[in-house]
Amino acid sequence: MELALLIDFGSTYTKITAVDISGVEIIATAKAITTVETNILEGLEQALEKIRPAFGGDLPEFKYKLACSSAAGGLRMVAIGLVKDLTVEAARQAALGAGAVYWEYMPISLPGLK
Repeated sequence: MELALLIDFGSTYTKITAVDISGVEIIATAKAITTVETNILEGLEQALEKIRPAFGGDLPEFKYKLACSSAAGGLRMVAIGLVKDLTVEAARQAALGAGAVYWEYMPISLPGLK
């Protein structure tokens, strides 16, 4: 069995589908409320809990984990980097492809660099 976990972070629901690629079969699907206000991974964890029974209670090791966002700007992205112009541009490009809104840049510095 070659398993893939497909994830869609939506504005309202986080939807997941577990697929057996080698057997061309959908094993399980679930959805949970998207938890944008706290941590988006909370909604993902809730959805994963719902598919546990399809695997006998333990989640398998998924060979592939593919995620997308259909949130229409509901997700916020923070960019952290060394070079502001490059980091901000990369974040904007990533946000365009992920359905997110670029929200904030946070500069970092490495010890010993000036």
